[in-house]
This record gives sequence, structure tokens and C-alpha cells, in this order.
Amino acid sequence: KGLMMLTKPTAKSLGVTNRKSVRQNIFAATYYLRILRDNLPASVKEPDRTWMALAAYNVGNAHLEDARILAVRMGLNPNYWQSVKRTLPLLAKKIHYQSLKRGYARGGQAVKLVERVRNFHDMLAYLR
Repeated sequence: KGLMMLTKPTAKSLGVTNRKSVRQNIFAATYYLRILRDNLPASVKEPDRTWMALAAYNVGNAHLEDARILAVRMGLNPNYWQSVKRTLPLLAKKIHYQSLKRGYARGGQAVKLVERVRNFHDMLAYLR
């Protein structure tokens, strides 16, 4: 709910008292994104670190970790966004999610979000 689509538990943990407040949403969301980015393993370098944090913002940190585990199982590097981008959508397929700790997730939505943000970022960089 609200501009940054904060869930009730996340909003509460970040001190948001009014999820409809644009100001509270933006400050809480940016702080939360920083927390997610900082909690990734040191082996994940920029810019992959930011893209994975953004995916975790959408799908949840635990599901992002499952996607990274799945990447390892598939022989991909879990420290690169391009690898995790391939595995996140697989979290919606029973053959994959049943063997993972956190189960089903709509990881494809997280991929779409990140790719939209990346495209917008690239457009802004081009216009500079």
C-alpha cells in the first residue's frame, strides 16, 4: 500500500505510521533498499548488488536467497544479476520451489521490476 507498496509488517518495522504518506513511503523505502543491499554477501559486487537488492525489495530477501541457491545448483554464478534473473522466475514452478526452503514465489515479477528500473536508469544515463 502507498507509493512504494510497503507491506504492513515492513512499514511497521521501518517506523511508518501512515502508509499513504508519500514522504514516509519514500524515506522508508530507500532505507529498506539500503538494508537489503547491505545484507547481501560481500561477494555480490555493484551493480549486481543494487539489482539484486531491488529484486529482494519486490519478492523478499528469503526468496532472492532461494534464487541464488538455485543458480548454484544450475551451475550459474549467484553473484551476478544475469544468473539470478534466470532463476527467479523458476521459483513459481513446482519442480523448483518444492526443493527450496521458502517455497513458491512470483519471481518473474521481481525480474520485470528490476529490468524496468534498469531501462529507466539507462535512459537517464544516456540523456546526461
